[in-house]
Amino acid sequence: MRVTVLMDNNTNIDVYYLGEPGVSYWIEAEGKTFLFDVGYSSAFLKNAMDMSIDVTKADGILLSHGHNDHTGGLVPLSAICEKSKPPLICHPSALKPRSVDGLSIGSPMNRETVQEHFSLFETKEPYWLTEHLVFLGEIPRQVSFEEPYPIGVLEEDEGSQKDMILDDSALAYRTQEGIYIITGCSHGGICNIIEYAKKITGKEKVLGLLGGFHLFETNERTTETISYLAKEQIKDLYPCHCTSFQVKAALHQHSPVKEVGVGLVLNWE
Repeated sequence: MRVTVLMDNNTNIDVYYLGEPGVSYWIEAEGKTFLFDVGYSSAFLKNAMDMSIDVTKADGILLSHGHNDHTGGLVPLSAICEKSKPPLICHPSALKPRSVDGLSIGSPMNRETVQEHFSLFETKEPYWLTEHLVFLGEIPRQVSFEEPYPIGVLEEDEGSQKDMILDDSALAYRTQEGIYIITGCSHGGICNIIEYAKKITGKEKVLGLLGGFHLFETNERTTETISYLAKEQIKDLYPCHCTSFQVKAALHQHSPVKEVGVGLVLNWE
């Protein structure tokens, strides 16, 4: 599997791509290509073009969850993908309206509009994209120190309710030696994601981890997470996006982290 970072909060010096507080990855696996998240704006499309990546050729578009820093690019993407109508895979709640204090933080395209431009496939269950690459679907929240908490409000058919971000998902790539995991924001808990990826793939060893951990302070939850990750002894550890410098620094004391920036290319086998 080859992963190219099309969008992240950070850019690397002397590599002139655009950055923004969002996420987008281009994934090549077993002869297929996938776009995982589409950033906050059209900036990921310019980066892709500058990297000679044609996102309109993607075999599938995957959404980690419905927040606008991961879905914001759907509108400009739809304008260039309208004729091909590629599959768009996400959790059933990913395209529902959501807000914080009245401010919309959800997808700029609702379910009906998405269906006009893409071939929509919604699933809570794990969905195998290739023989080795799986979209994990809804993540069970079972790790004791990763207690779920709401962010804003989600509009359901029965009315508004606290948004527990149950649509938060991730990808796992299975090899003979172990698994590689790619996350969006890990609202479901990075340790919950790892445990579920192990269960679905049947592999215990995590070889690499890329994505946001949604950790900002070195509190009890962060300390427990760092301890968990240290025990995992993950060789390729790439926290980014919604992982603060403070947390990265604390994590680095126990599990050496690697830098992420737009344009980073990982070849994972």
